Amino acid sequence: MRFLKFPQLLAAGVISLSLAACSDDKDPTPKPTVENDFHIAFASGTESNSATLVQGVSDLNTGTISPRIGHEMESSRTARIFVSSDGSTIWSLNYTVGTIEKLTYQGADQYTRVGRIDASVPLGTSTVRFTKLNDEIGSVHYISATAQYEDNADPTTYLGHKMTASIGMLDLETMTMVEGYNDSVNVSISDELAKEGYYIFRIDCPVLSGGKLYYGAGLRKYNPLTNKNETVDKACALVIDYPSLANATVVMTDHVAGASNGYRTPTQHINEAGEILQMVSGNDEVHIVKLVNGQYTSFDFNLSEKINKPAASNGFFYAGNGIAYIPYEDLSKEQIQIGVDPQGEPSYSSMWKLARMDFNKGTAVDLNVPDDLWLTQYQNAVIRDGKIYIALSPVGVDGNIYIFDINSESANGTLGASITGTGSEQYYIGIY
Repeated sequence: MRFLKFPQLLAAGVISLSLAACSDDKDPTPKPTVENDFHIAFASGTESNSATLVQGVSDLNTGTISPRIGHEMESSRTARIFVSSDGSTIWSLNYTVGTIEKLTYQGADQYTRVGRIDASVPLGTSTVRFTKLNDEIGSVHYISATAQYEDNADPTTYLGHKMTASIGMLDLETMTMVEGYNDSVNVSISDELAKEGYYIFRIDCPVLSGGKLYYGAGLRKYNPLTNKNETVDKACALVIDYPSLANATVVMTDHVAGASNGYRTPTQHINEAGEILQMVSGNDEVHIVKLVNGQYTSFDFNLSEKINKPAASNGFFYAGNGIAYIPYEDLSKEQIQIGVDPQGEPSYSSMWKLARMDFNKGTAVDLNVPDDLWLTQYQNAVIRDGKIYIALSPVGVDGNIYIFDINSESANGTLGASITGTGSEQYYIGIY
């Protein structure tokens, strides 16, 4: 793998071209919406500033897709994008700002903004996260945690962390918050675990099942004597009643350890039996576990064991009938600097790969995809007509749409349309 360094400034040519393609809700004669196209998103920049461009494509099997053609979304950091089931509407979170915009799609690079809300106002923070639960409703959510002491000057008097969640439901038609949103949801765990230092620092990727919302959770274990976090030996989820947003409960398991909140890839899906499939990544292992009726079961699909290598992941895509696809970081490979974080500190990554998981057979297949992939920020792949479509290319390098037959156990897929890379700081983040 080669060394990749990402500059702070975005490519001016990409931005100027994208602005020319933008339309907004002031257009007096919008064109009819287009359905059933694919949407491809492309990001430029990995630091505190980044641009996100999106375009529609009717056929991913042939042709060439260029990131120089696209509508620029509102994005202080890389936009978090969700698309309606018929492909006619897009919702996008401008992360670190807290605004969510709604756009209709008129074909190619033509999108019209038809709604927008500043969710930071009702929920009290600009760093809310957003997930589309279905075509009618979305979740806007955030959690904070603060260490509590009997005596702030004495770390031995540590009592645990006070955790407060902000949760609201967004009506995706009207782009208004549903009555009953709450910016002060008390989240607690047992006194024993709290005093041992366990607390939730992030929630994300919720799913709705059986009258309950399940949020993936990032779990930490704090040592007040060293003022550092230690390795966790558990995993957890936040479960809350819907639509009342009452009875917030933290459920835990010690069968696996790590985080279930992910980053930008979905970590939770509902299978045909109504069970929650949840990814947990931590301690160089990736697991898929199940929750039923608000509790963890004994089910444990250990990806790292099945592919015989240490791994990490940010989420997976469920294709149905027990089949799923997971981008994962191959921790057996050398790590290189892949950019810098928002604080300007170097960030590192091993190369990423893609695997097919069969939960019914208990097997995993390492798929033949390019080396040198970086999929940390990859958001979405599309499942359609028995196939999965995913955009894969090393950062700034040409690649392809990869198409895999969901019913096939072969490691080989089909190369679809080519995708053009334009620079070392630019990369594809998803198909929707």
